[in-house]
Amino acid sequence: MRKQAQGYLPYILIGLIVVIVFAVIAIPMAFVSDKMLDELKNTTAVAEQPNTVKHINTVQALVTPALDQLIFIILISIIIGCFVIAIFTDFHPVVLGIFILATILLVIIAGIMANVYDEVKNNEVISDKAGEFKFTNIVMGSQFPIIILIVGVISIIIILSKRGGSISV
Repeated sequence: MRKQAQGYLPYILIGLIVVIVFAVIAIPMAFVSDKMLDELKNTTAVAEQPNTVKHINTVQALVTPALDQLIFIILISIIIGCFVIAIFTDFHPVVLGIFILATILLVIIAGIMANVYDEVKNNEVISDKAGEFKFTNIVMGSQFPIIILIVGVISIIIILSKRGGSISV
């Protein structure tokens, strides 16, 4: 019995959108979080309690690295999901031409999304906070289209390598 070929291309496109949305929202969110926590520490009710200020400092130190790692984990999860879909879904060989064209289109879209991220990152108000996002700046910069291209090519190779076995009816 032949499995239905579904999920590969929409999965990558949705994954691209999810990663860029998280990346674009995370930087301003971390910036606003720092400003809010700084103001909270400066209020008289909180400033009088050193234990509370200590906990606020702990949270403030964890916000940016946590958001940075979250974006990286989301990207890795989407890549693994793409490989799993390529492995466990049976595609007809004719569909591979569409996959190749779609991979090229996804690389172009990833390039546009990387430019959007760079514009947000280079905003003069939040550029200092954006510099603290180590993983995100590496994967969402000029390497983002390359990562998508590599994932697409590996997925196509996985799909092609499965075609040599049995014939699906």
